[in-house]
Amino acid sequence: MELTGRDIVCLASSNWDAMWVNAQHLMNRLSADNRILYINNLGLRAPGKAKGDWLKVFRRLGEWFRGAAAVRKNLWVLSPVNIPLHRWRVVRAFNRVVLRRSIRRQMRRLGFRRPLLWTFLPLGVELIGALNEAFVIYHCVDDYAFNPGVAEKQLREMERRLLAQADLVLTTNPLLYEERQPLARYIQFVGNVAHTPHFEPSDARQAPARLAELPRPILGYQGNISGYKTDLELLAQLAQAMPEASVVLVGPEGWGDPATDLSALKELPNVHFIGRVTYTELPAYVGAFDVGLLPLRINDSTKRSFPMKFYEYMAAGKPIVATALPAFAEYRDHPHLCRLAADADSFIAAVRETLADPTDHVAERMAEARRHSWDIRAKEIRALVARHLAEKESAT
Repeated sequence: MELTGRDIVCLASSNWDAMWVNAQHLMNRLSADNRILYINNLGLRAPGKAKGDWLKVFRRLGEWFRGAAAVRKNLWVLSPVNIPLHRWRVVRAFNRVVLRRSIRRQMRRLGFRRPLLWTFLPLGVELIGALNEAFVIYHCVDDYAFNPGVAEKQLREMERRLLAQADLVLTTNPLLYEERQPLARYIQFVGNVAHTPHFEPSDARQAPARLAELPRPILGYQGNISGYKTDLELLAQLAQAMPEASVVLVGPEGWGDPATDLSALKELPNVHFIGRVTYTELPAYVGAFDVGLLPLRINDSTKRSFPMKFYEYMAAGKPIVATALPAFAEYRDHPHLCRLAADADSFIAAVRETLADPTDHVAERMAEARRHSWDIRAKEIRALVARHLAEKESAT
């Protein structure tokens, strides 16, 4: 049973041209034989004092007037106006009306009929019943109510309604599954994965010029560098404890958390901020790492996540040192794949142990990563959705 020839409206958790996460990876694959209207991230965090917050709002206005843009065959991207002040009932009502009208207008233009509504955000509940949808999927990859600056009470209420109404709920973390299982009609755990072939080593790939001259070893992190998820103090302690090493940070600074303070790290001479690179460029940076770092804070948000970079590092054959998130527990007894640390001292010790390991475990890491690839997971999700969809349609 396959999911083909369908129209899908996807309310995504990330803009199409942002760092690739679940929404882009999955919809890109589904667009091979389905039509996708991809709705850019509507924004959950209220604008703060940062000038960039309001620039995003005004930029969205311009994107809204342009309508849906075709980015590849069978896939269009729409950026509706949305005011991220979800605590206010009148604002939520305005957003609901504008969102529904914007999507219905693009559906008419594209000829979408009886679409699947696939939402990665609790805000998707505002669309149920407004699109003449055939099926509703809630793809839960994070507990966004724990993010800084969001309307926690309102998001919780939206998610409760969404869980009760969705035809199928997918979760990427065991704790997300456990907490939502009593509230959902049908729920399935589908663990997070990565586009592993994209990161596998290649003889033709060269180290980026920005890293080629740095002292070895290179201790690398790629991803969003934000204060509420990244343990910045741990990174500073690592850099100070290993002045001979280069700590390389690849990714946007403070995305989702404008209060992020990187000043202490930027004062350290062996810490190097690369900034955001394209998804095409990213494997060359990861390939230049000697150790892949996952210095994540352990809090309510990270306990309910599973970063894709875990398997991206592994696909590149890189040893991993990570803080001991519950999602990584199965690797506790497999240090050749990943060493887990409870605090800064054990994290630094794990990095040193990793660098001192004389055995080449690259093949084992790559084999483990291939078990957790998007190619496999997308097929599983296709089959799961197709089965539930067929059951619903045969019952009506």
